[in-house]
Amino acid sequence: MLKSLTIHNIALIDSLEIEFDSGLTVLSGETGSGKSIIVDSLAFVLGDRADKTLIKYGEDAADATALFEVAEDSPVRTKLAEYGYGDDTEILLYRKMSVAGKNEIRIQGKTATLAILKDICAELVDIFGQGQHLALLNEKNQLAVLDSFCNHKQASDRLRQQLHPQLVSIERELRSFGGDEQERERLLDILNYQIREIEDAAITPQEEEELLLTHKRMVNAEKISTALDGAATLLDGDGGASAQISQAAALLRGISNIEDSADGLSERLNSVRLEAEDVAAQLQDMLSAMEFSPSEVDRIEERLEKIRQLKRKYGGNVQQVLEFLAEAQQKYDNLLNASEKIAQLNEQKAQVLAQMYDCALQKSDERQRTARALSAKIVRELAELGMKGTDFCVQFNERPTLEQYSLAPSADGFDKVEFLMTANVGEPLKPLSKVISGGEMSRFMLAVKNITALAEKIPTMIFDEIDAGISGAMAQMVANKLANVSANQAQGYQCIVITHLPQIAAMADTNLYISKLQRDGRTYTAVDKLASADQRAAEVARLMGGVGEHALVSAQELLDWSQQYKAKRQV
Repeated sequence: MLKSLTIHNIALIDSLEIEFDSGLTVLSGETGSGKSIIVDSLAFVLGDRADKTLIKYGEDAADATALFEVAEDSPVRTKLAEYGYGDDTEILLYRKMSVAGKNEIRIQGKTATLAILKDICAELVDIFGQGQHLALLNEKNQLAVLDSFCNHKQASDRLRQQLHPQLVSIERELRSFGGDEQERERLLDILNYQIREIEDAAITPQEEEELLLTHKRMVNAEKISTALDGAATLLDGDGGASAQISQAAALLRGISNIEDSADGLSERLNSVRLEAEDVAAQLQDMLSAMEFSPSEVDRIEERLEKIRQLKRKYGGNVQQVLEFLAEAQQKYDNLLNASEKIAQLNEQKAQVLAQMYDCALQKSDERQRTARALSAKIVRELAELGMKGTDFCVQFNERPTLEQYSLAPSADGFDKVEFLMTANVGEPLKPLSKVISGGEMSRFMLAVKNITALAEKIPTMIFDEIDAGISGAMAQMVANKLANVSANQAQGYQCIVITHLPQIAAMADTNLYISKLQRDGRTYTAVDKLASADQRAAEVARLMGGVGEHALVSAQELLDWSQQYKAKRQV
């Protein structure tokens, strides 16, 4: 159960700590005093959407801390251990949001994600706000409500986690074979064209490099030719380096008979001359090779353009184009010989669909059994809430055949349901959204929540203005039901209710009064526990709309009656 809630800088709340007990806790106060802000703060720390508008005006951040106590056998402890937060019976949750959009979450003082927070809190608290009226009227949500009572986990897990992924995998592989025969022929034509286009081009990575180098030489042919010709002339032309080196060598040979080293130097110069002449010859060869015919220029340009086209269509470089070719050839061979493989896959698909249909039948059987039991429970609960003569049932769509289910197989089965109800004897059952009034909807939700709590064993239920649209005798019946729902205090069960009805306030085990205070030119929300009998009587009288001693007497009578009702209930 929720033991305490601490709030900082949320809406009108500056700093507030509220302690809660088991049983029925009622929050009351004037309209606009901040009752719903407390529920919003709790929803925030439990993982609800972080709305920056909740941050108190003028503050940079807001935070909330909730302390829960759970039973020794609570499934929440198992989840805590799985996520690495220990398995204590006390659970501390903290969440902070800033104007800048930063969000901080801690569980047991350790950092946590929003997904983990929501998963853990789903077992701790069930909050019912007025918005859930509309949610339950939506047919899509009605199946989820029914499933929360069902015991079809084995069939559901097999359908969703095993069979449906198998079907998806088989269908993906079938699509890789082109689907039907006509589609397969179309893909074969496309692949054949792609393969022929790349093979006919006969490209290689080395060729592209060579062509690019040649193209570069062609673009710079004049500059290269000038440099080659100039260098060759300097080396081997008239008066060039070769001739001058030859003259130098001859001069040295003329003094070799008087200078011993001159002959060796002359030989070395001859070697240099020969090297220069060889370089000059190579320069002349290169110069001759720089002569490109117009046809050669066109051929290289066309070849490079072809390679560019292939890269645009099949890959960013030549290597990727060749890899595409290998994959296309493999796909082509697979498709060409696909008949046998497709037959095998279709057989596997038929087997998986049959198993999925069988699981869907099991889920549907369980849903229909549960629907009958749930309908009976809801009718009983509604009768206790003053709606005697009400009839309720869950209507299912007609079961599809295997062939029909195979056209659109779902991991959730094939059921579509609609809640039907009539509040008047002799009137036909109609969709819930067509026949239920606001006050009846409040009682219907209370009935559903009561059954849900018993089934899911969620220790804390919070009702934000469950009394919408009801009054008088109906209000007393709702108060009685809330007292019954929260009766198991020994196991830590609790109901926290925001109300404007005196009947519900009088039935409370704990009364908290919410008020607005003004201090230093600012407005603040305060929470006071009504500990004395006089305080409780005064608040019930205020809710009754009475004044003076007579109102207090009536309020005390209602409080006394409520205590007697709870005493009889506990016998």
